[in-house]
Amino acid sequence: TPHASRITVCSVRLRGDRERQLLDRTIAANIDDLRVARRQRAARRGTLQERQRNEMELYFDKIADNSDSTVTAIELVGNAKFLALPPEEQRKAGAALAHNTHITKVKMVKLQLDDDFARALGDALKTNTTCEQLILDSNALTGVGIQALFQGLAHNSTLTELQVRHQSKPMGSAQEDTLAEVLEPNQSMIKLGVDLRNQFVKMKLDRKMNENREYQRKMRNQAKKAAAAAGSTKL
Repeated sequence: TPHASRITVCSVRLRGDRERQLLDRTIAANIDDLRVARRQRAARRGTLQERQRNEMELYFDKIADNSDSTVTAIELVGNAKFLALPPEEQRKAGAALAHNTHITKVKMVKLQLDDDFARALGDALKTNTTCEQLILDSNALTGVGIQALFQGLAHNSTLTELQVRHQSKPMGSAQEDTLAEVLEPNQSMIKLGVDLRNQFVKMKLDRKMNENREYQRKMRNQAKKAAAAAGSTKL
C-alpha cells in the first residue's frame, strides 16, 4: 500500500508463509527506518546518545573480532534475543565467522534467517578456516541464500557438514540446477542435508559427497605414510 512504510505494528492472520515473511520483513524494515530517523533527528538537535550494545550483539562482536578462544560453538535454537535483533545486526552475525579461528560448530535453527544472512555467511566461509559443522535447518532461506552458501563453500576447505533442510520456502529449480556445479571445487564436504525436488541434482550432489569422502580417505592415508616415514627417518 502507499503508506506501508509507516506501519510498525500489525496484527493479521495469514495462511501463506511467503506473505507472512514479506509482512515481517516490511515491519522490521519500517522499524529500522524509524530508528534511523530518530537518531538523525537527535543528532541534529545535539541530543544523540549512543546506545549500549545488547548481550547478543556483544556475543557476535566477540566472535567477529576473534577475541574469546573459549567460544568454540554457536548454538542458538529459536532464541528470542537473536530474533529481536534488527536485520543489519543479524547480517553482521552471519559475517562474524570471516576471521574467527575458534568456532568449529554453528547451529542456528528456527531463527528466521534470511538470504541477507546467508550471503554474509557465504562470504565469511570463503575465508574461514576452522568451522567444520554448519546447521541452519528450519529458517527462511530461499534458493538464493542456499546458493550463496554453496558459493562460499566452493572456496572453503574445512567445513565437512552443511544442513539446510526444512526452509519455509521451497528452492526454485533454477537454483537447484546450479548447486552441483557451484560446489564442484570443494573437497572437504562429506555430509549434506538439503531439500531438493530434482532427483538428478540430488544424485549429482550425492556423488560429489562420495568423491570427497574418497579424497579425504586418500589424504589421511598419505598423511599416515608421511608420518611413518618421518618416524623411521628419525630412528
